[in-house]
This record gives sequence, C-alpha cells and structure tokens, in this order.
Amino acid sequence: MTSQQKTQLYSRSKENHRLTVGYTYFEEPDRLKQQIDIWQRWPANVDIFLVDDGSEIFPAKDIIDSHLMLHDWQPTFQLWKCTRNLGFNSHGCRNLIAKYAQTDIIQFLDIDMFMYEGDIAKLKKIKWESDYIAHHKSYKTFDQSVSEHPGHLNAFAIHKDLYWKAGGYDESFTGHHWGDREFIDRIYELKPKRIKTDLILTLDRKGKHGSVDSKVDKTIYDIGDELYFKAPMDIPEVKKLRGKVKQRINFPFIRIKEL
Repeated sequence: MTSQQKTQLYSRSKENHRLTVGYTYFEEPDRLKQQIDIWQRWPANVDIFLVDDGSEIFPAKDIIDSHLMLHDWQPTFQLWKCTRNLGFNSHGCRNLIAKYAQTDIIQFLDIDMFMYEGDIAKLKKIKWESDYIAHHKSYKTFDQSVSEHPGHLNAFAIHKDLYWKAGGYDESFTGHHWGDREFIDRIYELKPKRIKTDLILTLDRKGKHGSVDSKVDKTIYDIGDELYFKAPMDIPEVKKLRGKVKQRINFPFIRIKEL
C-alpha cells in the first residue's frame, strides 16, 4: 500500500461522528501508550482529539507515529500541539479542543483517565440538548473504590454551546492549577441539566499535589514523579489571577496529524 493510499484510507469524513473525546498530554509516554491500547477497541463515529501541551522530551507525535494505527471501523484521531512549554496549560488546551472539535458533544478526560469501549458506545448514543453536562461514576484503581456520580469533576461530557456560554476556561491560570474548579463553578452557575450516567471512568492514580517553590515562575513537572509538582504560588494567590487574560487560546499552536 502506498503512502497516498494510506492517507486516503485513514482520512475519513467526520460528518457522522457523534462524539469527540478530548485529552491533553505532557511528557507521559507510558500513559499515552495505555490510552492507545484502549482507543483501538473503541467504536467508530468517535473522534479522539489530543493536544500536546508543549512536550519537549517525549512529544506525543513520536508515540503516535510508532504505536497508533486506526481502521475504518475504529475512531478517528487528530493531534495538535502547543508550540511553547508554558507550564501547566491544560485549560488553554481544552479551549483549543472545544473550538476545533467537529462535534457538538465533547467528553473531556485527563491522560490518566480511561473509558472503555462499552461505555464509549453508550455515551455516543445519548441524545443531547445544548444545556447538557454529564459526569460519571469513577473507579479508582489505587484504592479499589468506586465514587458515585458525579465522580471526578474534571472529567465531563458537555455540549459546545454550554461550554462557550460559560466562557471557556480562564487562561489567566496558565502556568497554575485551580482553573478547572473555577470553570466548573461558572458552568453550574448557568443551571445546566445534569445527565446522570451509569458509565464508569477508571482513574489510574491519585491527583498530584503542588509544592510551592519560590524558585519557579510556572508549574514544573519532574518526569516520573507521580505525586508532586512544583508550583509558583499557593491557591489563594492563584485565585487572584482570575480574569486578567481575556483572550481564549492565548498561545501558539499547530495541527500535527490526523488519522
């Protein structure tokens, strides 16, 4: 098969897609390989949208090129990248997904959150209205427990109209954590309709914790450290940044790949 034929085979129309599943990635190749193993069992009419948040040592493209191949009966895939490492820019990367996703419904997941094929198949069958948001039960592998709805608040499916009506993530928090909670609060101020699903989201680790370090000016991750990151400010100081940056997608980015 020639490279041109491969391009034709894997560049499939997304007109009939029901769902986009969006992830951000930063320097975690083993996590991405875990996701790839799961994606290859997912059904069609789903688009996987991955944004690399400025990885320099283990860029997502290298892992995708060597491990991911999708057939016509499987999901489609697209890879974008923030071309500068700004520190923690997951909020901005999610805004990028929400702007360029080609479906109205987006399921946001972190790279250490896994949804299996049966739950994805159920999720794409839900009939959505413009004011819907859905959270799911969470199974925590690290302590063998199940959290009932709403599970992990940073993992949610949402209609694009509701996402942007709430204003999207505030990119004033680039380089810092906490912006996810601030955005969720704004969404719920609009009194959306909560969809309570019976779907299971698997969490593969506990959340990392910030250690304030006066020597850094942005969030710093040490590759391989599953427990901590270095943070420039504590949460009360971070909260004061709200609303300082008005622009959304306030960073340079490129589209790298589509399958």
